[in-house]
Amino acid sequence: MAIFLSLVVTTGLAQEDEAARANRLFTAGKRPEALPLYEDLAKSFPNEQLYAERLADCLGAEAAQLTDPAQIKAVRIRERDAAKRAVELGDTAEFVRMMANLDPDKPLFAGIESPGKAFLAEAEKAFTAGDYAIALNKYAAAAEADPKLYEAALYAGDTAYVLKDLKTAAPWFARAIAIDPDRETAYRYWGDAIMKYGNDPMVAREKFIDAIVAEPYSRLAWQGIRQWAEIEKAVVLAPKIDRPTAPAVDSKKPNTINITINAEATDDKMHPGASAWLMYSLVRAGYRGDEFKKNFPGEKEYRHSLREESAALSSAAEGIKNQDVKTIDLDESLRNLVELNDAGMLDCWILINGADNGIAQDYDAYRKQHRQLLHDYLDRFVVHGGVNPKQ
Repeated sequence: MAIFLSLVVTTGLAQEDEAARANRLFTAGKRPEALPLYEDLAKSFPNEQLYAERLADCLGAEAAQLTDPAQIKAVRIRERDAAKRAVELGDTAEFVRMMANLDPDKPLFAGIESPGKAFLAEAEKAFTAGDYAIALNKYAAAAEADPKLYEAALYAGDTAYVLKDLKTAAPWFARAIAIDPDRETAYRYWGDAIMKYGNDPMVAREKFIDAIVAEPYSRLAWQGIRQWAEIEKAVVLAPKIDRPTAPAVDSKKPNTINITINAEATDDKMHPGASAWLMYSLVRAGYRGDEFKKNFPGEKEYRHSLREESAALSSAAEGIKNQDVKTIDLDESLRNLVELNDAGMLDCWILINGADNGIAQDYDAYRKQHRQLLHDYLDRFVVHGGVNPKQ
């Protein structure tokens, strides 16, 4: 009897399971091709955070390939819902949160009116398909059509970063910053690129700090330095200053300002220097009275301002000095208050780490005059540690 043997050779692709194929396509930038795989994976494993996240990402890429507004909206609704599911499963990535909050009625680059807008759309279509070289050329064309188009320079830099070309990415990021130094994104993207391909974590640190100076009230602006700190074994922690309860207008007696005083907390025998907080409260009470109108004659309603908080905290710091209390005897809040005041960076703390909605209105004007001081404050008092750049 003759025996015939048959040899079946399977390709590497056939040997891959669905998740591996999806990951390979996704990491290669081929999101539209990965989309049906992640649709299936998310359906089969509804509690897997990664599949929900990548499904949302791939749907966003699919939307960029479409031209029909109704189809785009339908896909973006699915993108938003998949991102929401990822967040529900514990995803904390900022770009996922942004997708979870997107408005499907607003098309990509909504609100941009520019001669370069058509090139942006073409570039995005190429980028989401993984055609990065074409995308870079289209973003460059958009920048040429409109030299003031921030998005063109930003995404050109980002595309060069994806191509692992830091020498090309850096000038594009610098160009975006020159167009608008008060947007955080280009600083953060540049820092990411340096961390991955620049081999100089301390330079990346500077870019991440600059991102916070640009937009300190944006969660995204803080994302870069926090990721950097995790990698570099550093700490991002602002000085602690616990302030007294703000004075309030008596609802029954509009001409009466109530100050809440904790007698124990202002007892200098128990807590040296603590009575200085009374000065803080008195200054703030004055602003709830006539001082605000005197200082801000153009504003109709009271708001908590940088000027008020700075005057109140400075008064407390000076009160401590007048008591001639040793710094070592002060509690943490008062030590920090004195140190920041002596360093001339108290206003920086107020604006970046001690602000409310009222104080935040004063940030832009302050940054115009004190950008470097704000950077130095973050460098000295908020970002602690980190390794030295490799030689």
